[in-house]
Amino acid sequence: MRDIKEHLLTPIILFFVLLIDGQISTFLANILPLQWHLVSHFIFIFMLFVSINLSRNYNILLFCCLGLIYDVYYFHTIGIALILFPLLSLLVCQSSSTMLLNTFTRFLSVLILVFLFELISFAFAVFLNLSSLNLQDFVLSSLVPTILLNSLIFLIFQPIFEKMYL
Repeated sequence: MRDIKEHLLTPIILFFVLLIDGQISTFLANILPLQWHLVSHFIFIFMLFVSINLSRNYNILLFCCLGLIYDVYYFHTIGIALILFPLLSLLVCQSSSTMLLNTFTRFLSVLILVFLFELISFAFAVFLNLSSLNLQDFVLSSLVPTILLNSLIFLIFQPIFEKMYL
């Protein structure tokens, strides 16, 4: 019963988390100054904790599907998140014993996941001519605020995830 619940309920929850991420990001874009571009990556916090209970292959397949949805919904192109989500999921699965040791390592893990996703997706966007920002503007207007936002989200929700998954 637990396996059925995890394998059926987890994808549904993660799909809604993708939608919530977009809503949080849109809300913040509407209330903050134009030069800041904050992106919520609640999905990576879930990725860290969900990887404990699911097999590596199922995790990769799940995040491949979510990456495809993310690409279509947010990037309007297929490939960036489709590649990065499963790779980050594989990274989490391979190093979950280290990443989940304590609150501090979980916090750093989320920061690393957000940093890697943002930086690599920016590099892909520049390479594919989807973005004209230079690296300095990207770091100051998007990367740093995004990391700060996701740090705050992690600190708020981490106790809940600990009770649910650890």
